[in-house]
Amino acid sequence: MKKTLFSFFILSIIFFSSCRKKFDTVPSKGDFSVNIDTLLMDSVFTNIASRTYNFKIYNNSNKDIYIQKIFLEKGDQSFYRLNIDGTPGKVFENVMIHANDSIFVFVEVTADITQLPDPVYEEKLFIQDEEVTDYVLLTSFIKDADFYYPERFPNGSRDSLTLYTDPQTGETQKIAGFFLPDNTTFTADKPIVVYGHMAVPPGKTLSIEQGAHLYFHFNSGLIVWENASLKVNGVRGNEVIFEDDRMEPDFENKPGMWNYIWLREGSINNEINYAIIKNANIGLEVFPSGNNNPALIIKNTQIYNHSLVGIYGIAAKIKAENLVLNNFGINAVRLQLGGNYDFKHCTITNFGNGIRNEDKASFYASNFFDANEEQIRYVNDLEQLNISNSIIYGNSSIEYYIEKDDGAVFNYQIKNTLIKFDDPQHHFTGIAELDFTDTNHYQSILKNQYPEFEDYNKNKMAIGDTSPCINQGDINTALQVPLDILEKDRTLSPDLGAYQHITF
Repeated sequence: MKKTLFSFFILSIIFFSSCRKKFDTVPSKGDFSVNIDTLLMDSVFTNIASRTYNFKIYNNSNKDIYIQKIFLEKGDQSFYRLNIDGTPGKVFENVMIHANDSIFVFVEVTADITQLPDPVYEEKLFIQDEEVTDYVLLTSFIKDADFYYPERFPNGSRDSLTLYTDPQTGETQKIAGFFLPDNTTFTADKPIVVYGHMAVPPGKTLSIEQGAHLYFHFNSGLIVWENASLKVNGVRGNEVIFEDDRMEPDFENKPGMWNYIWLREGSINNEINYAIIKNANIGLEVFPSGNNNPALIIKNTQIYNHSLVGIYGIAAKIKAENLVLNNFGINAVRLQLGGNYDFKHCTITNFGNGIRNEDKASFYASNFFDANEEQIRYVNDLEQLNISNSIIYGNSSIEYYIEKDDGAVFNYQIKNTLIKFDDPQHHFTGIAELDFTDTNHYQSILKNQYPEFEDYNKNKMAIGDTSPCINQGDINTALQVPLDILEKDRTLSPDLGAYQHITF
């Protein structure tokens, strides 16, 4: 009998509590507010899910309330998706909010551009109680695009590229990717979105015309194969852009969001003019060409925000003019195992985060490569390293560092260049290659003077009208590159770097 009474007592408490909770939750009568009136969502590609956005609905009263209805204007036909307190859907009824509390409304979108009258996709999200109907305007921009990705086969595997085959064991090194089918031209008509590694096949050319925009997904990249070529044909104000596919402002300058542009050994006649390359691991990885021409001729190009290196040359031949680099985890320019390099009117800087020692200087060059796993040093002639009318700077003390192995040729000529090399403790005294008084290799060098950049935190690397770089350039070099990166004439009084000075 006592057990029965006890059970009845417990059940009564549970029943009373649940009734009391329901009794205390009353319908909202204008008691709510919203912290925004418009939810601006970033651009998103057609049929690709956006990131998750959110806003809050507040209960402004001292009692628990429930919102009669929260729903999307287009109901089940909406491309927007909601999640409220962990429950997904497009229509919600009797949504409770505790007294003086709030709830999150999470919003995502995946839209098909072919079903929209306009790429600006707007829709109202209504919030309705017994007296008030409010709404939040959801706004997103849906971009049409052409998508390139590895083929998926019936067995579930994906297409891949064979990077290397061991001649002794036959073992292969593969990477997720695919070859373009033939000679290919990308234009500004639609953005190009790449998943995996897109490769230019042997004997073919990828031409990219002015205004084209290539977006690379995480762990993706562009590879140019043996006897293949890359031609990037941007113009000032209508550059070709290579970047990651995350278009939210938080990712605008985030490094390491895709892999690289890799000019493999044997690729030929690669040319890049007026491009912007940003947010990868390595901007350009350049190997020896398949002919006597430079593996890469690069002009009027900006390279920013890479997690490792901006340009990585390995026994390569590179000709660069009006090149601007900034913000890297290691080097802006890293040249190893010799090669042949010519830099004219380049701004080579690194204001990236982190502590960097001398081999992580903005500019680094050597005629060797240490294979640490094999404990072998490979050496190769540095046939020529020419740097003229340039700026080499950054936020470390040593931003220019070259190393020589006596087992190979090491030819270099640096002139009319501002170099940051601050060595007050004389750690590098006695290294012949770093003796800036040696006029056989260094001429008209400015050391450790701040170039007066417009705003290096925002990659605005133009120099101001009181810069020490003004009128310090060699006229003969300037005549070879008569216009700066903004197409301003520099032949009368050439400044150092890619930019003639401006007034901020």
